[in-house]
Amino acid sequence: MEAAPIQGHTARLPWPFPDDLSAFRYSVNVEPGRSPHRTAAGQWGAHIVDLGGEEYGAIMAERRRILDADPQRLKMMPGMMPAAWDLLLYYLRDLSLSYPAIMSLEEDGDRFHWRNRALGTDQAFVLGDLDSLPYDPMTFLGREIPDDLLLVKERDGKLHFDAGLVTFAAAWSVSFDVGMSMYEIHSPVPRMNRERITARAEQFLSHLPADQVYRRVNWTLSASGSRKLDVSLEELPEWGTDIAELVRDKDWGRLQLRIEVEHFIRLPMTGAVTFNIRTHMSSLEEIKRIPAWRDQLATVVLELPEDLAAYKGFLDYRQDAMAWLTDGSAS
Repeated sequence: MEAAPIQGHTARLPWPFPDDLSAFRYSVNVEPGRSPHRTAAGQWGAHIVDLGGEEYGAIMAERRRILDADPQRLKMMPGMMPAAWDLLLYYLRDLSLSYPAIMSLEEDGDRFHWRNRALGTDQAFVLGDLDSLPYDPMTFLGREIPDDLLLVKERDGKLHFDAGLVTFAAAWSVSFDVGMSMYEIHSPVPRMNRERITARAEQFLSHLPADQVYRRVNWTLSASGSRKLDVSLEELPEWGTDIAELVRDKDWGRLQLRIEVEHFIRLPMTGAVTFNIRTHMSSLEEIKRIPAWRDQLATVVLELPEDLAAYKGFLDYRQDAMAWLTDGSAS
């Protein structure tokens, strides 16, 4: 009997490795955005924003909960408000074209009317008028889409992370990182600055054309043993013991592969550059059901040099976890 097609979350998962990849190293691995990718389980990548299918409502409910409880998840350096409006308008226009059945944007000069039928949003606003929105433009956009929103701007000849709305960070804090240069942000990452990967990334972003969208995919094993997206430093007490308990119980199927799709866009009105992050999670239990993914992930994780495995946080347990993944028994 032919196997049933894979559906739902796994079918949409942006698998982070090319089919022939067996060894991972950090690089400026960018590719054009809005280009669909076939995977062993389905397809992803047709749009800039992946709403998440049937999970969209739950993801946005969690994001709104975090923003209501902690408005400090938005940080903005002086002078970044025009770029925030630019970001809002760019994304609302893109969403209305990508998802016309549930989203629309009407335009009349500097007056706009946004409708998101999936979330019940019905909002008229005037571009540049803060009083016409219930929130600032970055927060308003962040309450409509699953992506964390970051804006970078050139200052003193270097790119700086000068504005962000971040609810789903992976063991970092928007409050701590805002205002930093790319070199400062990436200094904890092994080899990034030393091997000039950061320099090449900064050069790429500095010369990013205004009429093209690019993306890259990053990955790690999550610091949480659930699909919890918010493993930020702000919520450390909520997840800080997850992995220790998972390792103690050898509950490897609950371990999560965390995948981040990052989009890079030069905004048309201000020239600011977006660095937006959409986070996806898949448990080893789910990955084990896709033989090609199971075998490739084990190969990549076990081959990774110790400094990179330590930075990603799984050096001490990767042998046991990958043994479970590939043959069902820990070593």
